[in-house]
Amino acid sequence: MRISSIAKYGKSFQTGLKAALEYRLNFFISFAGAIAPIVIQTALWLVLYDDSPGREHFGFTFPQMMAYTVLAQLISRLVRTGFEYELNQDIRTGSLDRYLAKPISYFGFRLFSFMGDKIVQLLFSLILLAIAILSLAAFAGFVFVPVSAIYFAFGLFIAFLLNFLLFWCVGLAGFWLTEIGFLFEAIRIVIIAASGGIFPLSVFGSAGERVLSLLPFRYTIQFPVELLTGRLPRELLLPSFLISAFWIAALTVLSRALWKAGLRRFAAVGS
Repeated sequence: MRISSIAKYGKSFQTGLKAALEYRLNFFISFAGAIAPIVIQTALWLVLYDDSPGREHFGFTFPQMMAYTVLAQLISRLVRTGFEYELNQDIRTGSLDRYLAKPISYFGFRLFSFMGDKIVQLLFSLILLAIAILSLAAFAGFVFVPVSAIYFAFGLFIAFLLNFLLFWCVGLAGFWLTEIGFLFEAIRIVIIAASGGIFPLSVFGSAGERVLSLLPFRYTIQFPVELLTGRLPRELLLPSFLISAFWIAALTVLSRALWKAGLRRFAAVGS
């Protein structure tokens, strides 16, 4: 990548960074919104484990389930996107033209802006994760292995990239559909459920979990949580990273095909 290109995408990164600092209240409200699901799920697990606190349900003991619930909610809020609304707005209003005329990839602009936005959130989220881990260790008997943090860093980067690609592909539906805001939220709910953001995927049974493990959604929430908690067996580390790498490549190819087809339609309608 040439120096000029690096500078351009560096500016895109700064755009996302500034936006995160300017709208930090939205970020704090978003994380505060994670409290309600945690409380609801905690009440559910207390009832389920009440008569058998030492037993496992869905492969989790009560401390493990509490750790999963808290960490999954934090990570789901962290990897959450929002650029798809701006993408849809640019397509719907024709504002995309002004980006196409510039010597910079629109995909690259949105990706680096997204990453810049997440840097600020990541710093705050790491503090919350540290507090959550210490609290879980003190009150729920959760055991944290420091080496898990290294795997988690890789898993979180994969989660960011996959979630971006998923919603980029969904956002490109704006080339064919006029109003798709409702579609974003409907798909978001499905993806969160299929990624283990509400319950561990083991609640779907062994067959369901195997199928969902082959899809990209798991790698946006449950996979980073498993890496952080050390629940993923070592022999499954490499296959899991390979599956996530496959989906990154597949979604990249799909996004480029949708973008080219969408631009042809955008040009035809604009003319």
